[in-house]
Amino acid sequence: MHDVPRPAPIVNPLPWAVWLLTFGVAGVELVLWAGAHGLVNWAGSAGWRAQALVAFGISPELQRWMWDSGRYPPEGLWRYLAYGFFHLGPMQAALVMVITAALGKICAERLGSVKVLVLLLVAQAMGGVVFGLVADPGAWLIGGYPMIFALAGAYGMLLRTRPALFMVAVLVAARLALTAMAGGGMDWLADLTALGMGAALARALDGPILERLRRR
Repeated sequence: MHDVPRPAPIVNPLPWAVWLLTFGVAGVELVLWAGAHGLVNWAGSAGWRAQALVAFGISPELQRWMWDSGRYPPEGLWRYLAYGFFHLGPMQAALVMVITAALGKICAERLGSVKVLVLLLVAQAMGGVVFGLVADPGAWLIGGYPMIFALAGAYGMLLRTRPALFMVAVLVAARLALTAMAGGGMDWLADLTALGMGAALARALDGPILERLRRR
C-alpha cells in the first residue's frame, strides 16, 4: 500500500500593506544607491542621498517656522509621512525591510492592511513631531526606525505574551544602548514615541473602543 503524499503546507502571503512598505523602502534605496555608485548618469545623482535628507527629513527649524508662522506648506507636511522611506545607507534600509516584513505580517493579519498603514503613518508622524520639538537646530531625522518601533509597539499590544513583550523590551534597550554608545541626538525619542503610539493605536483599532464606535 503506497503512502498518500501529503500536500505541501500553505504559506500565507504577505499582506499587501507589507509589500507596499517593503517595496517602497527597497525602491527608494535602490535609486539612491544607484546614484551614489554612478549607475545613473543624471546630473547630481551622486548627491541624491544628501538631497533626500534635506528634501524629506524632519527639521526642527522648519517645524518651528511652520508653528510660529501658522503656515503649513505641503512640502513641509509630507515629510512626516515620507521620511521613513529614505535611509542613510543600504544596511539601515535592509534592517527596516526585514523587521517590517516580519512584524508587519503579524500585525496586518490581525488588524488588516488599511489599519496597519494608518497606524504606521500616524505613529511615524508623531515621532517626527516630537523630534522636531526637542531636537537641536541643525539636527535631522530620517529613516524607518520609527516605523519599525511602531510595529513593535503594535505587535506587543496585540499579542501581549511574554515573548512578544520581551522582544519589545530588548528592542528598546538596544536602542537606548546604541544612543548611549554613539552619543547621538534625539532620534531615540522619535522611536520611542512611535512605539507608544503604535501600541495605543493597535489597542484602539483592535479593542473595545473600535467596537463602541461601530455600534454607534
